[in-house]
Amino acid sequence: MQSKLNKFFKSSSDSTPPPPAAAVAADDGDHDLANWNWENNQHHIINTYTRTRRNPNPITSPPTLIEKPIVVKNKKRSYAQFHLELGQSDFLLRACSTCGIEFTPGDVEDEKLHAQFHKRYTQGIQFRGWNNERVVSSDKSGRVILVLDNDPSSHRNKVQEVVKMMEIEIGSGWTAHQHCKVYLFVSLQRIVGCVFAEPIKEAFRVASCSDDGHSASARKREKKLRPTTLQFGNIVFQREVGKRVVNVSDSEAMDSRAISCESQPVAAACGIRAIWVTPSNRRKHIASQLLDTVRKSFCVDELERAQLAFSLPTSVGKALASSYSGTGSFLVYKAV
Repeated sequence: MQSKLNKFFKSSSDSTPPPPAAAVAADDGDHDLANWNWENNQHHIINTYTRTRRNPNPITSPPTLIEKPIVVKNKKRSYAQFHLELGQSDFLLRACSTCGIEFTPGDVEDEKLHAQFHKRYTQGIQFRGWNNERVVSSDKSGRVILVLDNDPSSHRNKVQEVVKMMEIEIGSGWTAHQHCKVYLFVSLQRIVGCVFAEPIKEAFRVASCSDDGHSASARKREKKLRPTTLQFGNIVFQREVGKRVVNVSDSEAMDSRAISCESQPVAAACGIRAIWVTPSNRRKHIASQLLDTVRKSFCVDELERAQLAFSLPTSVGKALASSYSGTGSFLVYKAV
């Protein structure tokens, strides 16, 4: 077969004559080249193409869905600087001198939470009232609501909110128990004062107020001896005495000095376990109104001012007890 192909593609200038047709036809029974015209040395190939009819109902295969892998790009890290540490002592946390809560300066969310808590502490807890509240006293300045241990849970939960505010100043873990009667002072839809009263059987009368009197006289002598001006030639410096603001960190407010009492107890029926007024509402006689309400509603018979006993008070509590009872020999008892 190779020899046949070589002869077919042989150039016309070749002097070798083409093999006879008979020899080609007789070679191996292959008649594919028998129809070629070997004499003219010109060969034409004619290809005939027939156009196929278009299928009216082509079968189309559904498109193949190629699942591309999902590439998750890492989010760009944020290196925004919120604080500049230069060795300051309050870089991380700062304690508010009024409400005592700690917060991070510069943190928007932290400062927002502090502002909300600070407002509740200084101005009172928001309170819209209850449908079946027990009002024991009311006037133009506000109303006093009594809450007992068997009241609904919503009432007792509100009392717990007030307790958290009170414990910032008076300490935690001892404020209330199930036998206490809770008096809430409500003004302008906020709870601005609270007192816990409990039944007691006996109390002790304070022996004397010599300590307070001595300290007052000592302060007067110190004021007289201490100069108020300082002069350097023609220049005179005048010292101004400003009013001291009492806050939660004030050691004087949490003074726990011993109180001298008489050895013989006296009968008592009502003990003031804890009393508290929001800082922005102090000096408005709210504590006196609460104590008046306790005297008139705690027992069947109305109590006298001197018959109220106070749990071991702080210096601020001693001033309130002495002022309210009208004497320095007021009643005290040990709260259990």
